[in-house]
Parts: sequence; structure tokens; C-alpha cells
Amino acid sequence: MSPHWEIGTASAGFEPVASQALASIERIDPYIVWANATHYRDLGGIPADRIPIAIEMKQGGDTAREFARTIERNGWQDWIWMSALYRDPPPALEATRFCTAHVTREFYARLFTDLAGRFERFTEALAITSHADANMDHAQADHAPMHARLGNAVVGLCDDDLAFTHRRFAEDASGARTRFLCFWNQNDPADTAADLGYGSELLKHQMDALLNDARLSAETAQASGGARVYAFADGERADSDDHDAHSDAPLPMIGVQLKKCCRTMRDAFGPCLDAELLDAVRYIVQRAQEIGGAACHALVSVSAGNAAWRQDGSSLIESALDELMDTGACSVVLPTGNVDMSRCRGALTIGEHAISELRWPVRAHSSSPSLAEIWFASDAAAPSVDVQIVPPDGTESAWLTLGDIGRYLRGDETICTVVHLGRGARGDGHMILVALAPTAARSGMRRAAAGEWRIRLRNNARPSVTAYAWMQCDESSDETPRAQA
Repeated sequence: MSPHWEIGTASAGFEPVASQALASIERIDPYIVWANATHYRDLGGIPADRIPIAIEMKQGGDTAREFARTIERNGWQDWIWMSALYRDPPPALEATRFCTAHVTREFYARLFTDLAGRFERFTEALAITSHADANMDHAQADHAPMHARLGNAVVGLCDDDLAFTHRRFAEDASGARTRFLCFWNQNDPADTAADLGYGSELLKHQMDALLNDARLSAETAQASGGARVYAFADGERADSDDHDAHSDAPLPMIGVQLKKCCRTMRDAFGPCLDAELLDAVRYIVQRAQEIGGAACHALVSVSAGNAAWRQDGSSLIESALDELMDTGACSVVLPTGNVDMSRCRGALTIGEHAISELRWPVRAHSSSPSLAEIWFASDAAAPSVDVQIVPPDGTESAWLTLGDIGRYLRGDETICTVVHLGRGARGDGHMILVALAPTAARSGMRRAAAGEWRIRLRNNARPSVTAYAWMQCDESSDETPRAQA
């Protein structure tokens, strides 16, 4: 069958998300629309287990703590579960509105009934599932009080390449005792961290015992990207092997090994894992307060960047981190400079009643999906802009207007998805998402064409409008071409 375009509207709905569920969400996540339109084909298939989501509760509605208790009171745990980070927060965090939950597919059917009007927005942790069980033990870990001489500050590290075994994290020259008071490995499939819902947690005495285990390999002990980050934070030279390079007594630490993306998304930038990152920072803040008391301040370094989102502080995860910092319980530092922006960023101004075009070179042999976010300013009304996509074979789509969802099909396989729903869950501005299947051959027709894709934007209004494009693709090759306006 020849490739062809199909254009529909969000109100028509699609499986497995019911049309009523879509209609009940004011700020839907475009990535959830793409994932459902493609039946999660580029994300490992429709998850069989629970999916972590990040939530912003409605202002003036329930706090995260109140919502968690509503779930338990109403017996909803079979399809939505929240961890102790939100069920039982320290006093400083009791009024927070941002939270995470672990949901089954039934959650979407409940959006227009039990959950109607509760959420401002939510995002899904694409391609990641959890095994949170409604009957899990809710007992808190027994943490020893912090030694008084260590003061009222803790350094928190969040990294997807973090090992508590690295010598930079040792208390002593022998490396037999760690600076970490506790450590959450979100990747551990054992799922032994009962009150957290996924991964495993180690306390200091357990880590010290492991450090004294003769079977611990030297390679494991030194593998840690987070050690370089901490060296700078602690005032040491990152390239120095001298454990005494910094003479002051180090601050105690709390660490989180962040959940890794699935293989198909690892080399693409992809949307930020809001739920796992929010959980990580909440864990550090909560454990710091449990160990050091209400006056203990967490200095958190997050080594997990993103080349997407609106980049103006209005994304869900940035708003959630701002809320945590506003409590006075923590300070959070995000990374910068990890991505060559010239390869993924573009901008163009579209004159009144004019058409402009972005040329998007998509590389061959990519096993990850390629993603483009087209953003418009958040300080204006919804832009009267239509979008048209032209694949390398020249098969133009119809013009998609606000509210449309488009799919480029080869047989029954979706090769390109266009989501034009305006203001969504990923930021305060208006965003158009264009998502391509991988260009590496998989099975039969499931492959996007490499080459130049064109994204045309038509401004139907009198004033000019500026569009900002974030192109996300497999960066495993240094020959990845640059997007051009």
C-alpha cells in the first residue's frame, strides 16, 4: 500500500485512551498522544505493568498528600498508587502540589469520572514501567540521626551513572566507609525499596559492609560519572586522584542512581523523565529531613539534562523543583552545556499570512525515534498557525490546524505522528510535536525514511509569530546534520 496521511482531531479519540479521557484533560501531554497513536511501538510496546506519571494538582484543590490519602481511603490502589514520599511527607513538604503516581491503563478511563477536575496536567514516563504493588509494606527505613558536627546541610547527587563505591565518595583514605548516608538505585530490578515503589535502597552501614567486601571489583568501585560532578561541588580538582586534595571536612551525602531510559530512547534526547527525577529530589529532601531534622538543607546536583521542553522554566519538572526550593528545604542545580545546540535548535519568524519552512535532516541507521518540538511564545494567545509535513518522498500532508492529530501511514504502520493541540503539559507555550519512527530497519514497513523532512508553518494572523524548534535525534554519530530554517 502506498504511504498516505490521515488527519483527525483530538476529540475523536483513539485506543487505548478513551475519547472522554482526552476531552477531560485541558493540558494533555503530546508525547502521550504520540505513544498511544503508535501503540507504543517505538517505546517497547504498550506497558503491561504500572506506568510512572508526574502530576501537578489543581491550584486550590488537593495537595499531593491529601490526594495520596484519598486514593487509600477510596480503595483505588489497584489502578493508582503513590509512594511514601507523597503519602507521608515531612512537615516542610506537606503543602506541595507536585507528585508522582504509578498507574495502570485503567487510570485513563478514570480521568473523566473519579479524577475529573483534580489535575492541572500530568506527564508519562515513556517506556518505563514500575512494579509498585498496592499491598506493599509502607514501613519507613530506620535512619540513624546525623552526627551534630556535620551541621545542617547535605549534598544530594542525582545521576544515571552514579556508584557509591567510587573512592571520591569515601570518608577515609582507605575507602572503607562511604560519605553516603543512604543511596537509592532506581534501576535495581529487585524492587526492594518498599516505600518507594521501585529500585532498592541502601543505608550507610550496608554500603560500608559492601565496601569491605573483597569481592568488589576495582572496575565497579571506580565507575561513576557523578564523582566528577561532586568533585567540583566539593572544591576538589576533578582530575586529581589525591583524596586529601580538599582539606575541609566533607558534607554528608545522599545519592540517587536515576532510572535509565529503555534502549530505543537512550540515544535520542526524548522527553525528560519527570516522575523519576521528581522522585529522586523528593527522596533526597525527605531523607535529609528525617536524618538531620527540619533545619537540614539539601544541596542537590542533578546531572540529567534535556534538549527539549519550552526552556523558560514552565515545564512540569522545573515547576515542581521550583516548588520544592520555595519550601526552603533544598537548592537544586541543573546541568548545562551537555548538548551541541547547533545540531538540534532552530528558530524562524513567520510574517503575517506567510509560510515558512524548517528543513530537518534525519540521519540513517538510527534505532531511536526522531522527535521535533515546535514551540511558540507563552505570553500570547494561541497562535493561528497551521503545520504541514513533507517527507523525503514528497508526500505532503494536508494542513493541520489547532486540535488536529496527523499520521503518515505505510500500510497499518505509523511512520510519522503530528500532534497540534496547543498548550499542553510540557510547558506554558503552545507546542507542535512531530515524531518519526526509527530509520533503522526493524520489521517490514516499520521504518521512517532518512533524508530531509520539511516542516512548513503557515501564519493565518496579521502579526508575525516566532517559532522555536528543538530537534531530538540519535546523537551516536558525529555526522548528524544540522537543522536549518
